[in-house]
Amino acid sequence: MKLHIGQGTAVGAITVFPVWHDGHVRSLRIYDTASASLTVTEADTGPSVPTLQVTNSGEKPVLVLDGQLFEEGMQHRMATRSTLVRAGGAMPIEVACVEQSRWAGATTQATRGRRANLVVRDGYGAGGQEEVWRRIASYDAIAGRVSRTGSLAERLDTASADEQAKVLSAAVRPIGGQCGVLIGVGGQPLLLEVFDHPTTLREQLRPLYRAAALDAYGAPALPTPARRARRFAERLAQVQLDLEPDVGQMGRLGRATNEHLDVAELRHRLSTVHLRASYRRHPLLQAV
Repeated sequence: MKLHIGQGTAVGAITVFPVWHDGHVRSLRIYDTASASLTVTEADTGPSVPTLQVTNSGEKPVLVLDGQLFEEGMQHRMATRSTLVRAGGAMPIEVACVEQSRWAGATTQATRGRRANLVVRDGYGAGGQEEVWRRIASYDAIAGRVSRTGSLAERLDTASADEQAKVLSAAVRPIGGQCGVLIGVGGQPLLLEVFDHPTTLREQLRPLYRAAALDAYGAPALPTPARRARRFAERLAQVQLDLEPDVGQMGRLGRATNEHLDVAELRHRLSTVHLRASYRRHPLLQAV
């Protein structure tokens, strides 16, 4: 997949660049992202922090995205990888806890499509569950109070994150054919997410903006230069992915990590469904 990076728009510490890809875009997607047909429960073998069970009662596969939040239930969780759940299928998915001090409640989770911010998502790969909890706890100052249960959802619900997401949504709207974004924070690229279809991007923009607002808290209000965005894309083009043997029931996940980038790509047959790349040398990730 070849990418084209457009002109960036800066809002405070965040700069958003539109991204297009050269792949074939179907008139209709082969999957849904809505949660209406997806039932998410504790594992069939009993409640387990790193696992949830998902059942798709719909007529299309459902795309579950890396960092997607599953709220309520025994505790809030986030998906640690992207996957497709086939129509009529059921499967376990890998998750991490994003609410440290609660283990009680219903056995059914709910998802509103919200996404964890990149710093928290990166914590799982950097140090596992304990690192995720540590990074979430560092946001207590944003909420203005200590979360009783150590909940990431409470941080995403803060007025400042909500207002920033509204401003970004109004200022940076998708352009025709656009399938992805590169988000810079404090003058450096932080995260690129690309989807196979423009509809998926439109659905994901608000969750991505809200998550970016949390990442950008306290970052300097510096625009990210276009040359750095282009360099990010050039480095990504050189990455060779190692394909894992299986992801769920309908796809394969490719991964790569080098000095500069951490990359994950979900493929279905020969097409990329979701590409995520983060800049490992960003000051936000170096400082945690």
